[in-house]
Amino acid sequence: MGKLLLCSHGLASAPYYIEPMALNVYSLEELCCYLKQNIDLVDPSFMEEELIRWIDGELKLPALAGKLEKLKDSGRLIDFIGALMAGCSYCTKEETVRIQEALADFENKSEAECRKIRADRLLSKKRYRASMLEYRKLLAGSETEGLFAGNIYHNLGTAYAGLFLFEEAAKCYEAAYEKNQNPLSLKQKELAIRFAKGRFPQSEKEYGGEKQAARGELEQWKQAYIRSCK
Repeated sequence: MGKLLLCSHGLASAPYYIEPMALNVYSLEELCCYLKQNIDLVDPSFMEEELIRWIDGELKLPALAGKLEKLKDSGRLIDFIGALMAGCSYCTKEETVRIQEALADFENKSEAECRKIRADRLLSKKRYRASMLEYRKLLAGSETEGLFAGNIYHNLGTAYAGLFLFEEAAKCYEAAYEKNQNPLSLKQKELAIRFAKGRFPQSEKEYGGEKQAARGELEQWKQAYIRSCK
C-alpha cells in the first residue's frame, strides 16, 4: 500500500483478496486503508460472507465478525463500513466521517444512479478510462434513457476530452444534447470539434458566455493538449 502501517491486531496468515483491485490485505488496518483510498468504488457486494469469515478466522476477531454478520443482513453498507473503521484506529474520526458522508450519497438511490455517482467520482479524480468503462456499462443498460442518459453521455464526452480524444468527445456531447437539451452539452460539442482541428478559443466571446467551470475545464484541456504536442 506504499507506507508502513502500525497494526493493533495480528496479521492474517492467509490474505483477503480484493478482486476489483487485485489486492491482498493481511490486516484490518490494510483493509481500512483500502477503503479510505477507494471508498467510491465500494458497493454492497463488499458485504460478503467470505470477508466476515476471514475477519473471524484469520484475524481472530469474532466479536467484530458477529457484528458485521448482523449488519450484512440489514443491507446498509454505510453501517457495515462504519463498524470496520471502528474496529481499528487507522482512520481518524474526521476521516471516518468523510467516508460515511461519501457513502451517504448512495442511500435511497437506484443501482444505476449509484453507478453513475461512482463513475462521476472516477471522472473527477481524472481516472478517465475507468470512468469511461462505467459510463459505457450504464449506457448499455435498458433502464438508462432520457435526461439521465444525456447526462451520462455528457460526462463520457468529458472523459474522452480528458484523454484528448476530441472527435469522440464531440460525438458524446452531441448524443447528450439530443437527450438532455442542455446548452452546455451543445457548447462543449462545438468546442470539442474545434479542439479536434487544433483550433482553440482565443477570447471570452468565443466561449459563448458559458459557465466559468466549463471554460476552465476547456482551458485545461487546451493547455494539456498543447503540452502533449511538444
